Amino acid sequence: MLDVSPNLQQIVSDAVLEQAYDWLCHARKDSHHNNDVWHLRFHWHKEKAAIQSSILNGNYCFEPCRTIYLNGETIGIWSARDALVLKALTLVLTPYLLPSLSKDCYHLIGHGGAKACVREVKTRVEDYKFVCRSDVDSYYATINHQILLKLLAEHIADVDVLALLAKMLTRLDNLNGLLKENSIGIGKGNPLSPLLGALYLLQMDKAIGQYCEKQGLRYFRFMDDWLVLCKTRHQLRQVVRIMNRCLEAVKQTKHPFKTYIGRIKNSGFDFLGYRITPAIKEKVTLAWKTIANHIGRLQQLYEQGATETRIAEYVKHWLQWARSGVEIDLQQVLEVIKTSRLGSELVEKGVWG
Repeated sequence: MLDVSPNLQQIVSDAVLEQAYDWLCHARKDSHHNNDVWHLRFHWHKEKAAIQSSILNGNYCFEPCRTIYLNGETIGIWSARDALVLKALTLVLTPYLLPSLSKDCYHLIGHGGAKACVREVKTRVEDYKFVCRSDVDSYYATINHQILLKLLAEHIADVDVLALLAKMLTRLDNLNGLLKENSIGIGKGNPLSPLLGALYLLQMDKAIGQYCEKQGLRYFRFMDDWLVLCKTRHQLRQVVRIMNRCLEAVKQTKHPFKTYIGRIKNSGFDFLGYRITPAIKEKVTLAWKTIANHIGRLQQLYEQGATETRIAEYVKHWLQWARSGVEIDLQQVLEVIKTSRLGSELVEKGVWG
């Protein structure tokens, strides 16, 4: 066996692999009986030894990743074995990379999550007059492999781990049985995606974060969505210049329909599925797209012949998600829902309660 780095030995350690195995079992507990996760679970001790040996010897290869399109986005479904290895990589690299990443990335572990981000934006928005809200067009699907590997090499001085990450990036995609070489993107179904996505825009995080700190502004990012609150139009223009320069450096472009740069209107702006409205004290509302998606799902349930009990259960869980961690103006949400015929009928029946 070749000499390997301590980091690679940690990735294949029993403790890390068992933790990744527990995660995989929970994540795929409802999988179809033909899913390969059941084979891995039944032969776990044998499979674990094989994974450890192949990674330590540098022979581990990722299988073609099954690709599906969901709501206009590409989702990668890895084999059970590959998903476990990727989770093990995530467990080891997260504490290693996290100190170098921006504190303004709310999707990272320990940074609060989406709801904390929305709460903080709502708390701060009244102190500012201008906003720059944007995201990247098809972010994860357009990440440049060479740029990402260069960034990883700047933070990880471990050729063995970098080699394993390079294999992950250059895997084949399986789209309806057609194998396709992958030269760009990392896919949303990858456990490493949130961590790598944070690293890829690190220079933008640093540049905008430093400018905001000097000027007394606020910067928020959640995966590929970000927001900057500014006091003056001059500050707004400077933020846009920094943003455009940093995006160009990593070969990314702003989403044409999800970008708003200008004065904060009384009607507010959308961010992470919510509507941030300065005029409404303490509470937020839901973005129209969030409500429209909810109504669309209700229509699907009706067309499928779902019972009222099933529909009420769906509405209950949806409301739990919408209200969890964020105080929303439920009355205003109901008024919007009632603009649709189906929504009006369900409100009258007391489904929203």
